[in-house]
Amino acid sequence: MPTSPYREDLIKAEILAMTGSRPLNRSEIAARLGLGAATVSDHTRRLIELGFLRELPPQIAGRGRPKVPLEVVPDAAYTLGLRVHPDHLIGVLMRLDGSEVRRFTRPFRPGEDPVGQLAAACEEVLADPAVGARVLGIGLAVPGVIDPATGTVRLSPRLGWTDLPLRPPLAERLPVPVLIDNDTRASTAGELLFGTGRDHDDFLVLAIGDGVGMGIVLERRVHRGPAGVAGEFGHVPTSPDGPRCVCGRRGCVDAYVADYALAAQAVARGLCEEPPSPDRLRRMAEDDAPGVRALLADAGEILGRAAAGVVNVLAVPALTVIGESHVLWPYLTPGFQRAVDAGVIGVLPDLEITVRAWDDSGHARGAASLVLAASLAA
Repeated sequence: MPTSPYREDLIKAEILAMTGSRPLNRSEIAARLGLGAATVSDHTRRLIELGFLRELPPQIAGRGRPKVPLEVVPDAAYTLGLRVHPDHLIGVLMRLDGSEVRRFTRPFRPGEDPVGQLAAACEEVLADPAVGARVLGIGLAVPGVIDPATGTVRLSPRLGWTDLPLRPPLAERLPVPVLIDNDTRASTAGELLFGTGRDHDDFLVLAIGDGVGMGIVLERRVHRGPAGVAGEFGHVPTSPDGPRCVCGRRGCVDAYVADYALAAQAVARGLCEEPPSPDRLRRMAEDDAPGVRALLADAGEILGRAAAGVVNVLAVPALTVIGESHVLWPYLTPGFQRAVDAGVIGVLPDLEITVRAWDDSGHARGAASLVLAASLAA
């Protein structure tokens, strides 16, 4: 279990996430988090005062003082997360234990007053008397290069945004804190609280879909880098003569593995006449249509070679796969695993790979998780 130092702004969120799965006493929490008893007592006392955590009847086992189990009060507060897509918004209202209160979908047009559209979607939730007063904050998961410190979208080719200051005008309009981050990093925060982070202090989150991204967790910190640039794994160069990427360069991982790239290669190889969706590619692979499994294995090998390089640099023991294209993972795996086995240096342990079931609300849940840690710190 985790034993490395924790960031202060995450401790309360981690305690709520842990006690949301089952009640734990303070000693168990301290052991699982690698924290001192006094630190755990301070944080749990504050959470109890806020009404987010409650004590259960003491448990007596053998000699010594009775142990008092603690459990989260799921509906004491909520966080709202929105995933911004080129043609729609997905929103998730999340409880303190990570479960969903509700989700919704709204059309979205990135080129037409994006702040107004985003604010309207949030205001509709906040206006609901049954939940609005309990919303701690709002998170936005946006594809592209995001500076979370300033709330600026530095570059989002899929949305057509460059140097768009998104958070400041939203913060002026909305009555609760607003955070914005890259969609993959937002989901990585969710994995840290409710997923892979329950077993690992250091891990990677590989997102495959309309783009390719990577979340990096080191010593229980989501690594963002200066101005939020870290994690642009999709733009790791693999070949100067490769296909053109949406960033304008050639041969990026994204240009081989993202949805649009796989679709374009399927047409270029004569496997189909129209660019296929990931679901169609999956069906073609299941039916063993000529050339499709080879195409996906080739893409998996490029992906695995690049991932092995990151594993070698950071020495992480685990990688979790998320994203819309997870349906293709069984067919990306042969090439990916072959490249990882060949590329990861022998002194490192075997890489633990987990694939998450995914739907369109995944990044929205991540954005809500991102807000949970920040709101409790405040």
